[in-house]
Amino acid sequence: MISLAKRIGLDESLIKRLGQLTEKENTRITLCTEKCVRGDFSCLKKENDIIRLAVILHLAVKVKEKYSAAGISDEIYYDTMSDIRIWCENNQNKGLKNYGWLKNHVCFELFRIGRLQFQLFECKSKALRYDKLPFERGEKVVYIHIPQGEKLIKEKCIDSIKRAGGFFGKFFPDYEYSYYFTESWLLFEGNRDFMAPDSNILAFASLYTHCYSMKIDVQAIDRIFGKRQLFKKNYPENTSLQKRAKQYMLKGNRMGAGTGVIDKNFFLD
Repeated sequence: MISLAKRIGLDESLIKRLGQLTEKENTRITLCTEKCVRGDFSCLKKENDIIRLAVILHLAVKVKEKYSAAGISDEIYYDTMSDIRIWCENNQNKGLKNYGWLKNHVCFELFRIGRLQFQLFECKSKALRYDKLPFERGEKVVYIHIPQGEKLIKEKCIDSIKRAGGFFGKFFPDYEYSYYFTESWLLFEGNRDFMAPDSNILAFASLYTHCYSMKIDVQAIDRIFGKRQLFKKNYPENTSLQKRAKQYMLKGNRMGAGTGVIDKNFFLD
């Protein structure tokens, strides 16, 4: 566990706390880990952030056996698990709150391949508008997620998608899907009304066939500004994106989220 924490660049003070915790709460961590292995992640709900982190790291160590057995490279394994560090940083290096998201990583269902993350995903959500999508409810897709921390360069994203096609064809040959799918503020159709024409976000969105947008701005506010303000005039203007988004809202507009798909064969050579 500690070895993995160091490899993915976890904060040194947090690693020290993990070491101390393991000595004191080893039985508790082990029992919780065993429950999660059986699929019961609800046990983490009542635990504190540092216990959650310890359990997720233990599960990450265990899932390495599946990577090795399948022949998946260490590069993809460590890149995938590096998301643990990102979510600890988002929690001021106090441990993990978002263990529900990292469940995907330690259950061998989500993989970071280059710039992007790819998740085996069965579309069961009632919230999706299937009349606007090229697939039915219950159909399998590969969900593309965009991890934070790096610029969203279009060429790197294309490379990721190309590599993902080969990855799933080789390691999950029986997983039948026709589309990559994303639901994100990055795909909101209204972004073009306030973002710079040469924006990396717009370039990324151009990779998709747009399906529909919703004026639900929770994710956009969180990603652009960090938190919602009571008055629009109070939003910061520290970046060009913040300035443009703020002006867009001050004019009476609302940001949102969009959905899009990419045919799985589109970027195959």
